[in-house]
Amino acid sequence: MSGETMRAVVSRGHGGPKVLGTETVRKPQVRGRKLLVRVRAAGVNPIDWRVRRGVARPVTALKRQRIPGRDVAGEVVAVGDRVEGFDVGNRVYAMLEGVFGGYAEYAVVGEDAASPMPENLSFEQAAAVPLAALTAVQALRGALQDLPHDCDAAPGRRRVLINGASGGVGTFAVQLARIFGTEVTAVCSASGAGLAEELGAQHVIDYREEDFARNRGCYDVIFDVAGNRSFSACRRALRRGGIYVTTEPVPRNFLWHVLTFPGDNRKGRVVIVWPSGRDLLLLKSLFEAGRMRVVLDSVYPLEEAAAAHAHVETGHPRGKIVLSVGG
Repeated sequence: MSGETMRAVVSRGHGGPKVLGTETVRKPQVRGRKLLVRVRAAGVNPIDWRVRRGVARPVTALKRQRIPGRDVAGEVVAVGDRVEGFDVGNRVYAMLEGVFGGYAEYAVVGEDAASPMPENLSFEQAAAVPLAALTAVQALRGALQDLPHDCDAAPGRRRVLINGASGGVGTFAVQLARIFGTEVTAVCSASGAGLAEELGAQHVIDYREEDFARNRGCYDVIFDVAGNRSFSACRRALRRGGIYVTTEPVPRNFLWHVLTFPGDNRKGRVVIVWPSGRDLLLLKSLFEAGRMRVVLDSVYPLEEAAAAHAHVETGHPRGKIVLSVGG
């Protein structure tokens, strides 16, 4: 292969997984504060298939070729002229800016969005981390910091519920909620209960058997990772001053972000995750200290990205799905 080209998964049009195909495309160049990373593995996330189906059509319609993927792990092979914190050969992991570029042999990464990889993770494990774990850490940290000081629960007894605890974001959220010193309730299927307990959940609810939203006044934070329960449905399960966080950026959820119910100060909000090398460094330290682990559902070769999308979209992965880009 020429040094100016690379293999990449390209989405031609919007639709089902079959619009994805592996092609030879131009290899990107870097300058300024950008890194060129030789991608060894790329994470697969729900946002990838949603973009493929057209939820970001006003943006993606302007792109002639769309390379999905926001999570990468690999080695730095070139640096821009203003990069100060990384050198060629460094092993890094990162969440890409925008919604493109990870499913390829090379990807452009902003210096501030990258971090050295945890020493005890493989490329496949590291690629599973950025988007999902950053979503979890930014959502939970923000909600716990914003709980009122006069909240009924003492800081060490804050109760957090994770709805969708056995998925990609959920497995990280359970671990981080415990690290943040909270009492954790995990909501998942019966088959995921053992995993949730291994990750640190003190209580597990089988969503097929019990509706957590009926537990009135129980939780300080409800993190709706699954995105299938509204703030209005969950409000009564929150304690006074409690916060509901969702990953679903639909208009009604942004409305609850600015409104509260009179008399109880319960709040709803949407987490918008941002690339952050600083947060990835925090996560690196937690992985290396053995306080967190990665749950991998499966690893697909780059050429089977369509099958990986079908798995994420129609199944219920336990943990993360990753593409191995290979040598």
